Amino acid sequence: MPLLQIGEDSIRYDFFAALMEVYLFRPSQILLEVAIHPECFIPVKEIKALRKEKPLIDLVVKEPALNISAEFALFRQNSNDKGTINQTARTVKMLNDMIRVALEKYFNGGQALFICVADYKMLGHQLNSKIIDKFPSHYVITNEIIERQLQQKTNNFDHRFLKVFTPMNRRINSRLIYNMPLLAKHINNATHLLIWDVAIE
Repeated sequence: MPLLQIGEDSIRYDFFAALMEVYLFRPSQILLEVAIHPECFIPVKEIKALRKEKPLIDLVVKEPALNISAEFALFRQNSNDKGTINQTARTVKMLNDMIRVALEKYFNGGQALFICVADYKMLGHQLNSKIIDKFPSHYVITNEIIERQLQQKTNNFDHRFLKVFTPMNRRINSRLIYNMPLLAKHINNATHLLIWDVAIE
């Protein structure tokens, strides 16, 4: 299908189907929208709030053959071929998701993955500050990098997670472990499937 006709959930469900095919998992062994470990974040709501905050991880498998937590993203053009997209916002989303899933691994074990499909509008982009390498690359996320981006106009990090990660004074190592072009009849521009292995060091 043309990339414009699918959403981020399609990437997640394709991965879900691949896990069933490769690992022979039953659907019940693959969990979607799972509550993040409570030590990963500090709630912002008042203690007396009627509903507790419950941030979610996109996909989780807790099996002997595979123990993973994964966040997904789809970075693609909009309906205007010649238009621009907010590449900086997408980069910050990626860093945000990497922080979330790295904390989940730290407190809950397993392997942390950030899985992304990105097209030519995002491939090769680099923040003007050049605090991290061009997309896609291996990334090291530190307090200094986060602080420098927080000073920029596009700085929508989830502070609930920063309040846990920042005091650790550690770094997140995001290794790009898979980078392959997607070739399909209705994909006319460069599009890659990308997977990072993410961990707090």
